Amino acid sequence: MDFEQYYLDLFEMLNSCCKKIASGHYDKQDAQRLFELSKKGRYPSFLAELAESFGMMLVKVEAREFRLKQIIEDLEKSKAKLQKDHERPEDS
Repeated sequence: MDFEQYYLDLFEMLNSCCKKIASGHYDKQDAQRLFELSKKGRYPSFLAELAESFGMMLVKVEAREFRLKQIIEDLEKSKAKLQKDHERPEDS
């Protein structure tokens, strides 16, 4: 087995996943590939640790995006309610 090529292939796979994630154009398969590379008993520990770090960043970014979407939805609901209340004729 050509270990040099094996390591280069693994790093290329990690690099490819990270580039897609950084650009925001990734899919579930890219995330799965990243988490596969984080398996310490299966891949070299230095690569697995690096993949795990990128995986944790991905999880945190997705959690922040989810929370921001929730905040936007809440703000849009509040805005709609305020507009509706503002449009009601005032009782005299």
